[in-house]
Formats: sequence, structure tokens, C-alpha cells
Amino acid sequence: MKNKQFMTIIICILLVALCIVSFGYIRKSSSLRKEMRRRIDLEGRIGLLERRLREKDKELKEAKEEAKRKDEEENKKYSDLYRVMADKCGLSITDERKKAMIIPLGNAYDQETLKDVLSKLKLWSSKYYDVKDLNQLFMLKKEEGADNTYLMAQEFYIVIPKYKADEISLKELELFENGNLYPVPNDFIDGKSYTGPVLICQNISDIAPNGEICIESESGETKFSPFVSLKDGSLMLPDEIYNAAGILDMKDYDNNDYDEDLFNEIKEYFYYYE
Repeated sequence: MKNKQFMTIIICILLVALCIVSFGYIRKSSSLRKEMRRRIDLEGRIGLLERRLREKDKELKEAKEEAKRKDEEENKKYSDLYRVMADKCGLSITDERKKAMIIPLGNAYDQETLKDVLSKLKLWSSKYYDVKDLNQLFMLKKEEGADNTYLMAQEFYIVIPKYKADEISLKELELFENGNLYPVPNDFIDGKSYTGPVLICQNISDIAPNGEICIESESGETKFSPFVSLKDGSLMLPDEIYNAAGILDMKDYDNNDYDEDLFNEIKEYFYYYE
């Protein structure tokens, strides 16, 4: 009897121990499963974050490449001459406000003053552009009842567009009785437009300009009529046009150094004033 009771006690003790061990095992297994789920969840989040980072890196790389491509395309559009002159003038080529540069060469109304104008032109062309490749837009007129052509202008300018594809043209303006300026036909300049730098001659009166310069580009059209202020002698220009007069290094100026072919061509139009 005593042996049976002892065995029963032993079995109970073993069962209790087994329960304790089992409970501990179950708790540990549950903890392990939770830890595993936590790790899996953490790894999943890390993986998701890494994928998002890779996607963002890819998007950023593509954006940089696209920006670089656009910059390269935009840079190809710039005029090489404008780029060089902008650098010389300390002007940012990416300044969206500026559409062109202009260099005033002064007034010419006879052969001596023409030499002065063309000497300044030679001073500029000797460093930046061959004068023989320079296109021209002059405000010319035919004398009524005669075949003589004369220059209805005195002010000479070089206009340098910002972009290679920009086209420069010149329209004649006439002052009407109402005090307004309106474009009028002129067979010498109508229908003509040029890319690259252009030598322009317009304006003969201090009262009002007789010419309007037009620069047509992808972004639109810029129209302006440069004239010298009677108040202080400054050149009146819109914000889109940069006055590059300072680019002429006058210490190298020589009144007798000019292109004779161009001089002989233009002087023929001065007969009207003689």
C-alpha cells in the first residue's frame, strides 16, 4: 500500500514537472515565434525601405540625366559669339531676361564720321567676328523721280542675338500726325531676316526712331527701337537687350583702321547730304 502511494506521489511529481517543462517550452516557443515574426516584419520593412530608396535613387538619377540632357540641348542653342561676349561682359548666359546684345558704334553722316564708325566696327570684329561675314540691314530709300538710293539713317549698331536660330529683321517706322509710330513698307529691308550678328543702320531724327529691330526666337518676338536720350545721351533700350558698348577697348582704337570695302559701299549712300 505504501509502495502504491509512493509511486502515485512520484507520478504526480513527474506530471507536475512535465507540465512545468511543457509550459516553459510553450512560452519559449511562443516567444521564439513572436521574435521570428518581428524579425520577418522588420526584414520586410527594411526590404521595402531599400526598394523605395533604390526607386528614389533611380528617379533622382533619371532626373539628373534629364536635366543634364536639357542643359546640353539648351547650351547647343546658344550663339557661340554671344557666349564669348557674355563672358567678357560678366553677363550670365542663363539670364533669361536677356535676349540679345547691342553695340552702339555712333553716328555717321559723311565720310569722316563713317570712318569713325567703321573703325569701331573693325576694333570689335578684329577680336570677335569677321566683318566680311557680317550681315547688314540699312534703312535705305530711293529718291523720288530718280534711281539714286540714299541712307535714311545715321546711327549704326551691331546686334548679337542670344540663340543661333534667332532671326533679326528691321522694319521702317513713320511718325504719323497723331503722334504714333507705325510700320510702313520698305523694299530694301522688308522680307529680310538674318541669324547671327547684324550691322544695322537706322534713325535720322532726334524726335523719334525710324526703325524697329525685331528678334524672333522660339520663346517669342522681341521688338525695340534704340535711340539716344536727349536728356543725358544714354542709349535707351528695353530690359531684354544688353548694352555691350563697354566691350570695345578704345585704347586700341585707330580712326584709320577700317574695312575699305565696306567704307566704299556705304559712302555711296551719303550723296543725299552733300
